[in-house]
Amino acid sequence: MRIGFVGTGAITKAVVTGLLRSGLSFERITLSPRGEQTAGELAAFDDRIRIGANNQDVLDASDIVCLAVVPQIAADVLGELKFDARHHVISFVAAMSVDRMASLVRPATKVVRTIPLPAVAQGKGSTAICPPDAIAKALFSAMGEAVEVEDEQKFNAISAVTATMASFYAVLESQAAWLVRQGVPYGDARAFLSGYCVGLAHDTTLTAQSFSSLAEHCMTPGGLNAQLHAELTQRGTYTHYGEALDRVLKRVVGGT
Repeated sequence: MRIGFVGTGAITKAVVTGLLRSGLSFERITLSPRGEQTAGELAAFDDRIRIGANNQDVLDASDIVCLAVVPQIAADVLGELKFDARHHVISFVAAMSVDRMASLVRPATKVVRTIPLPAVAQGKGSTAICPPDAIAKALFSAMGEAVEVEDEQKFNAISAVTATMASFYAVLESQAAWLVRQGVPYGDARAFLSGYCVGLAHDTTLTAQSFSSLAEHCMTPGGLNAQLHAELTQRGTYTHYGEALDRVLKRVVGGT
């Protein structure tokens, strides 16, 4: 397995780090010289990782090509490269459809969209893949959860959900700020909430129950969890969350 990365930013760093930690067998990884510092750090980890002379060198040395450039420059960058029919293209490029990407990488015909997230570096990521693809699934299953979807409508919906990262941390910050107002030092509040969230997230991996079932399990009639959940429901908090995601999805689809 010879893997190349066109674009050497934060996501490439996370994916390569995750691959190394996973123990997945590969012959060589070739990195784009763009992002020199990141490429150099990764190349120092393993003798099988090298920095290509240029992006074309990355393609020439690879069978699996991961495209990790920002959408604004993707067409220009890929337009300068000569792809081969042997190339298996895995795109990390946001808001670019499979058909559009396929038109830029001809004569390569195998094109897959993915959404790798930073946690793949620790083998705890969750990566969406469209369309289903055995090679992409093998790579990302080694770094966490790999979820295959058969059409881009579903893929776009998953992409929209990744817009919740900032709000996830903002909710934690609001809880930490509340604890600080109660006299708890911020460092202690942060440490408690971090471990608290890890525990809740871990519980979701131990069962196939729906999230609503897990919520019900946490609530007893008249209990504290039931009180807070009822107030947020009555205020329309969860409804507003869904409406915000609807608007994000419109932007995602518009860019595709």
